[in-house]
Amino acid sequence: MSKINLAIVGIILVTVSIGCKSLIPSRATETSKQPAIDFTTPGKALDVKVTLDKKQTASGKVSPGGGTVSLTAADGSKFTLDVPANAVETETTITMTALKSLDGAPLDNNTPTAVQLEPSGLFFKELATLTIVPAKEIPIKEQIMFSYSSEGKDYHLAPVDPKSKEIKIKLIHFSGAGVGSGGDAAWAANLMVIAAEAQGRLEHIIGESTQEAHRRMLLGDEDSAELNDLIDKAVAAIDKFEEQVLLKQMVAAELDCQHVEKAIQSLIFIGRMYDLLGGKPPSWNDKMNKLLKITEDCKWAYQIVGGLDDWQTNTRVCDVMKPFTLSGSCCTLRFSGGMTGTYSYSGIMGAHGTGTYVISLPGGPNKPGTMIGAGDGVAGGASGSGTEKYTLTPLGPCKE
Repeated sequence: MSKINLAIVGIILVTVSIGCKSLIPSRATETSKQPAIDFTTPGKALDVKVTLDKKQTASGKVSPGGGTVSLTAADGSKFTLDVPANAVETETTITMTALKSLDGAPLDNNTPTAVQLEPSGLFFKELATLTIVPAKEIPIKEQIMFSYSSEGKDYHLAPVDPKSKEIKIKLIHFSGAGVGSGGDAAWAANLMVIAAEAQGRLEHIIGESTQEAHRRMLLGDEDSAELNDLIDKAVAAIDKFEEQVLLKQMVAAELDCQHVEKAIQSLIFIGRMYDLLGGKPPSWNDKMNKLLKITEDCKWAYQIVGGLDDWQTNTRVCDVMKPFTLSGSCCTLRFSGGMTGTYSYSGIMGAHGTGTYVISLPGGPNKPGTMIGAGDGVAGGASGSGTEKYTLTPLGPCKE
């Protein structure tokens, strides 16, 4: 499995300095008394219909040293994605595409200022920041920042930087994010959303807190006697996530190392949310060291099947975390290894090219993982680009 750099341990323990006085919602106070959070039972997802404007797109590469991708939409709205150092392990191509419409979201109209970010599912070890400057000003009290996964799945409120005068959405993974407008009725409808995935549910709760803090800061009303209550609510949600989700994932990883990557991602996610709220994750270092030890001892074999057009493969790979090769009908692809990385290929008719890939490992028994690859190349004197899709079926521990 992936050997996440131990430097993360030190970095994540350095928390963002956000005073407790800054995080309290004005109109969320009546909703603060809610039932105990249950992260173990999947919620009923709010899926929205996304229509992209594929003429408004931008791509750029980010590396372990960081990077920036920017897009100015047709209406003049500006989007800037800042990826900090140590967020990704290998150079990765990121694509940003403007949304034309978003149907089904609890907003006052279906044309929010938003983008979809790819590759879908890309996970960051450090929080990335999407800064949005709408072409048409949205009144402060009507701003609703949201995110979703996988082309409209699991819509929920997005965590934001509560101290910034700009709209800065904090992202730990892709796919889409933006800002829409809505009055009290729309805000109330957003508060009622319960994301299906546990991580999305926690993001939603923290999004509620940080968005209200952001609103209060812009309106010059940062002090409130109820501030600590909301901070406590958000931190309690993180603690509950750790108890109900992370600890179970860690046990699963000890029993079956194919689950360790998900546990590591959950632990990093918890640390980043603590950072955003100004807290310090208890026992974080010990947990990370324990999971890293599991990765050192773990190799898991996968049957990788898929491709694109004439390129198809059906290859057994012992350890995807180390460099591996896929052979098939026309070409041979050589991958750098790891959850994200690069590949090169060569084949008949002088075919050759390079690209990047992202792996999402299985989430449980009988659930294949996926790998998405995208790159450019040349074959028979003609150049082109494309996206390959593969399934990764777990075969069991590998002792090769």
